[in-house]
Amino acid sequence: MKRKLLVLAVAAALPVSAMAQTSNVTIYGMLDLGVNTAKMFGNNPDMKNTVRVDDNMSRLGIRGTESLGGGLNAIFQIESWISGDGTNLNGGSRANQLAGRDTYLGLQGGFGKVRLGRLSNYQNDVMETMVPWAGQLGIGIDTLGIITRFDTRFNNAVRYDSPVMAGFDLSAMYSADETRTNGNNQASWGLGAGYTLNNFFVKAGFTQYQEQNGNGNKDGNWWRVEGGYDSTLSIIGAFQQSKQYGSSATGGTNSIWMRPTGNFGGALGASTVAFGSNDKMETDEASITFSYQFGPIVPHASFAYGFNAKVNGNKLDDSGYQQYILGADYVLSKRSKVYLAGGYVKYANAKFTDGVHDNEYMIQVGMMHSF
Repeated sequence: MKRKLLVLAVAAALPVSAMAQTSNVTIYGMLDLGVNTAKMFGNNPDMKNTVRVDDNMSRLGIRGTESLGGGLNAIFQIESWISGDGTNLNGGSRANQLAGRDTYLGLQGGFGKVRLGRLSNYQNDVMETMVPWAGQLGIGIDTLGIITRFDTRFNNAVRYDSPVMAGFDLSAMYSADETRTNGNNQASWGLGAGYTLNNFFVKAGFTQYQEQNGNGNKDGNWWRVEGGYDSTLSIIGAFQQSKQYGSSATGGTNSIWMRPTGNFGGALGASTVAFGSNDKMETDEASITFSYQFGPIVPHASFAYGFNAKVNGNKLDDSGYQQYILGADYVLSKRSKVYLAGGYVKYANAKFTDGVHDNEYMIQVGMMHSF
């Protein structure tokens, strides 16, 4: 009842013409808050053996459709970050940002759907099936946040998604470069495809970054494939490969797994260096996740492995990582659950965290409610 009243209140604030044109408007969202203790590096501030109350990717959105006749519909969505704990640590500049998440206008019909706006790549909104974890703080020590670090949204984007046909779905996206700095066209594009048969599935996504080095001659890309069996018992594996240049490869941290250091162990000719726009980083990663539902209890276990990286074609010894996650959800209703999760990451070389430590961890208990 409260939800209906909220929708009516929003509708009452719209112009009469807007109400007449929109046949279906929904307000939706998710709140995810947790208490955690962690040792993590690179957050603002660093979290070293502290106890915190944190928001984990909460959001608020409004979406709607209008029937145009003949099976064709106009569709729109405005989705924003919200910070339920009152601080911006969890999302940085994203927190409480209007339209910071997927926001678009488009058409949908028997042909599928076409959207324009700020849009996720296929990996971000269709894949990630191997990530059952609720909390998403920071790099995701108690989630698979390292292997999914490139899953993101693109501005100035157009995307097509096909209808599901005989279990197959297809997606294509293009993100325009509206600045063209120094004449370079740093547009991005991506492709995605999936197939589902009963509870078995496989999905693959590819993203290409044109002229990523900014000099007009080197393109970066990354791809991931994931698949398995997803039901009461779920076993889901993934493999990912990335070849990128400059800060896009490092997340702006001059490190390999988006951790805070400039130390590449001499791979670029010095013990501590800046990762330049023409420097190439190549990474391979794999993960596997197990889940099983016992009534309202759903335990999960995940393992991820980062192989030794290559910098400018040279293998960087002892540059990988191993990540272990254990936890469980307790389902309270279709919309609410509480969860407990603990994650541990061991880096092969201490130089890839703060130059002293070689591991990070987080233990978190929280609650999620969607509406």
